[in-house]
Amino acid sequence: MAWVETMSPSRRILLLSSCLLLVAIIATGCMSIPAATPLPSSGVKKFNSTAEIEQYIRQSMETVPQDGYYRTFVPTIAARTDSKAEEQSSSGFGIHVPAPIGGGGAGSAGYSKTNIQVAGVDEPDIIKNDNRYIYVISGPNLLIVDAYPAAGASVISRTEIAETPRDIFVNGDRLVLFSTETTPYETRPETSDPWIRPVPPYYQPSTPVTHVTIYDIRDRTTPKVLKDYSIEGEYVDARMIGSLVYLVTQEQIYPYRDYPVIVPVLREGTRTVVQPDVWYFDHPESQYTFTTITSLDAATGRERDAQTYLLGSGNTLYVSEDALYVGYPQYRPVIYRVQEDLPVRAVAVSDSAIGSSGIPADFNTLTSQERESIIEGLRNAEQDAIRRKEVDQTTTVIHKIGIRNGAITYLAKGEVPGTLHNQFSMDEYRGNLRVATTSSLYTPRFGQYTYNNVYILDREMATIGGLTHIAEQETIYATRFIGDRLYMVTFKRIDPFFVIDLSTPTSPKILGKLKIPGYSDYLHPYDATHIIGIGKETLTNEWGGVSTSGVKLALFDVSDVSNPTLLDKVQIGDAGSDSAALEDHHAFLFDRAKNLLVIPIRAVTADPVGKGDYYSYRPQVWYGAYVFGVTPETGFALRGTVQHGASDSGYYSYGSSSSEVKRSLYISDVLYTMSSKQIKANPLDDLEKTLAIIPLPPAGDIYYPDVEK
Repeated sequence: MAWVETMSPSRRILLLSSCLLLVAIIATGCMSIPAATPLPSSGVKKFNSTAEIEQYIRQSMETVPQDGYYRTFVPTIAARTDSKAEEQSSSGFGIHVPAPIGGGGAGSAGYSKTNIQVAGVDEPDIIKNDNRYIYVISGPNLLIVDAYPAAGASVISRTEIAETPRDIFVNGDRLVLFSTETTPYETRPETSDPWIRPVPPYYQPSTPVTHVTIYDIRDRTTPKVLKDYSIEGEYVDARMIGSLVYLVTQEQIYPYRDYPVIVPVLREGTRTVVQPDVWYFDHPESQYTFTTITSLDAATGRERDAQTYLLGSGNTLYVSEDALYVGYPQYRPVIYRVQEDLPVRAVAVSDSAIGSSGIPADFNTLTSQERESIIEGLRNAEQDAIRRKEVDQTTTVIHKIGIRNGAITYLAKGEVPGTLHNQFSMDEYRGNLRVATTSSLYTPRFGQYTYNNVYILDREMATIGGLTHIAEQETIYATRFIGDRLYMVTFKRIDPFFVIDLSTPTSPKILGKLKIPGYSDYLHPYDATHIIGIGKETLTNEWGGVSTSGVKLALFDVSDVSNPTLLDKVQIGDAGSDSAALEDHHAFLFDRAKNLLVIPIRAVTADPVGKGDYYSYRPQVWYGAYVFGVTPETGFALRGTVQHGASDSGYYSYGSSSSEVKRSLYISDVLYTMSSKQIKANPLDDLEKTLAIIPLPPAGDIYYPDVEK
């Protein structure tokens, strides 16, 4: 321990104090956390300086060293613990500099809007529209299209964006553009501080920066920049309630010697307008990020608030009209300790029948009694694992942050076992947060054990009800909370569609389920008793496994909650077919009043090609959109298709072609479908007819991203 000799006297005293405290903790068998003042009910504390942040991170790094095991964490900094219920301070962290006031605008009806999760909470997207214009991101460009009437449709404005454009909002005569760039990470002077790790040679980190540009678009031919803000951090997501925009950014913290901690700052040009307060929790993480929530008023262009939280990484965002929930996984290390006094429980099948996953390959062909014996063995193995501290259980941490009239106030934190699938895994209803998760643990004897859960948390984020071990050995593919019910799809070999009652938050229960081939990736309410699902059809292959086939639409009748039924289904294409709507709900266009359902499709079919006595199959690929009418009485009725391209290429991956349709919308009686290369306008009552083709600037081949919104 020669490095101790290089430490300053103050650091030696700090190290000695920490060691003595740790010894005392071990001796007494409990942990106490010294603090300058008591923790508030929310458990959130405020940093006073960047130096405190660095000190906290260094100490918490010692609790999660390279061997992956958590150790006792004893913070030694004296941080402020006042809750942010009042206005920000005017000194230190929390500086707020007012900005000039701008103008505003209003919208009108008769057109489709972005498919969102929560009524009244708009979500950003790559395309927006009103009753006349289409606003779209195309490559590095922001375009405004004069789209209606369609006969004379054309691009009337093209703005090249220096950064990488990500998403937009439109609010009357204001357009909000989110874009990102990276800048080289600033290095710090050489230091001999042994608490800071040296930078690995393979690391070349850079600082992500998110830009928020608010345009005045009263003259659509010449958008004018009203405000241009920037803040350190990668763009995560955003929401708009009225004209108030809430932006979430995330900056990874690199705990290395040459890279100082950079606290996010909201700037307008080079001028600092908000220095957010930075908040933390006595909750050590394996990785840290600055997660910043910024509120802006699109109508006036003014900044409203910004707060930064020291959280883990991998955020899933859910936003109601009053609160913003940030969830992320916290991985627990696997600790194997064999204790002779804990007998191993036996499963009622031979070990030779158990595969590496803990389930025999012919599980679904076994009798109900045999299957239950295997599942019971896994349950027992789970309990043994818990007793032996062998659980590889991931916990999801969820932070609840109030957003009212632009003010951002931390409210509470909760935890639930398992991981979230996407934003639809959370839902706020009557003050409670409902959460669906998938749990997974590994036991040496029985392999991987997976199951699903539903939890209800109250306003203070305390768990008040739960339902666990749903669909064992399967994972969640889709969830939709609607009123007092949860509709959930899990999958491994078949698709169980569950109807779960949440009317009594303290005791949720399964009302009914339906098992059918295939699965749904997204569920959308048709009305109070019918649900539309979109996903993939599946087939049993020649080896007894499951293979995915074409895109599948399903219409479920849940009027009899104990016996949900499949009213109708449609398969589009064969294996290799895909749709943007499977990854991003913004690509799903449905309007019950218009009897309109539009799905972007990449349809792959196998075309037999004869060669003498032999046949081979060449994939034929069709790019476009399928347009349906749908009612419970008729099921899905194909109204027509709109084609954007075709090929017989042997290589295809969704998003790899500029002909892939990514979005659709309507203005009055005209359907507009957008691919990377063009927007096509077709009358809804005669889809064979093309009213206009609006070329988009060449952007090369595109690659559709994995989306968590």
